[in-house]
Amino acid sequence: MPIKQGVRILAIDDSAFSKKDKEALVVGVVGRQDLIEGLLSFSVRVDGSDATGKIISKVRSSHFSDQIRLIALHGVTLAGLNMVDIEKVGRELGVPVVSIIRRKPHSSELEKAIRSVGKSSSSRLALLKRLNKSMKIERSKGFYVQRAGIKKEEFARFQDSAVHLLRLAHIIANGVATGESRGRV
Repeated sequence: MPIKQGVRILAIDDSAFSKKDKEALVVGVVGRQDLIEGLLSFSVRVDGSDATGKIISKVRSSHFSDQIRLIALHGVTLAGLNMVDIEKVGRELGVPVVSIIRRKPHSSELEKAIRSVGKSSSSRLALLKRLNKSMKIERSKGFYVQRAGIKKEEFARFQDSAVHLLRLAHIIANGVATGESRGRV
């Protein structure tokens, strides 16, 4: 089913954190076009494995759950190496999910980082390989994008709004966690 203009997008990003931290703040901005309609927040473990489940749970329990038509993430990891299975998130919630990042992802570097963590590295590596195999990383409007459940042409209609909302999620998460926002999506 095609997505209509003006639909609600949930854009999710994590805050700055230290490797010494046990958890990192994650903020989701719900909005459409240039209108912010709400915020979601939760924490995930630094280098943990709870990001996918926490996203699904938070969206399901939100009063926005039946209104969200697209989820945009800043990459496929939160809080370091806490991998997000964007295909599972999309399947469980019944909405398309996209990963948007500015810098070209280097799977070999991510694999090396995952191996260095040790704990549950085999399941993370399997997820990374599955995502990279099933979803091509494409360049679009200065960003690198992976899409689950939405065609390239259809996503192009919403990319600017998704990026705008991701920037807001980034600013809010970092401002709350550190007292001041820095960096950019």
